[in-house]
Amino acid sequence: MWQWALELSRTRKARKAAVAALSPIVDGSRHRLGGISDVAWSDPYIIGFLVMLISIIARLESSRISGDSLCLVQCRAWEDLTEMNSEAMAEQLLLLSTDRNRDFELGCQNAAAFSTILFGTQTLAEGVGLANLERWPNKLEDEPLKAFSQREDVIAAWNQFFDAHVAPRGQIDA
Repeated sequence: MWQWALELSRTRKARKAAVAALSPIVDGSRHRLGGISDVAWSDPYIIGFLVMLISIIARLESSRISGDSLCLVQCRAWEDLTEMNSEAMAEQLLLLSTDRNRDFELGCQNAAAFSTILFGTQTLAEGVGLANLERWPNKLEDEPLKAFSQREDVIAAWNQFFDAHVAPRGQIDA
């Protein structure tokens, strides 16, 4: 019983951390681009990029989270960030990963690169890389999470890694 409760707590914290860190940045893109279309959210690159970022943040927040719980975090954070159901994304994620889709893999690689800018730490391709965990802000209550969307280096990297891939797919929500 205690393990279940502990895992539930880890899952909740990890989802909240991912949404808290990424929501202001995604909202900034919505504002700059005049919206983000449903088509953009189904793009293999965007799926790889956003799900990998969610995973990295979840692992930073709760390194001991189980694989099943990480899947739940990915789906719930996806829904919070995109305002779309995660079922189609989860199915597409499995297919893209199995097929080793180049755009999907590029999105994952760029998410790892972006996370090094965002957090200033080295991250591994799997989304874990706590070379210096002390540099991660003290969970959700810290101001640095809110300040990510205001840092010039983060905005420039986000424009390169996210906005540049979303804009060509249409900017109006469907």
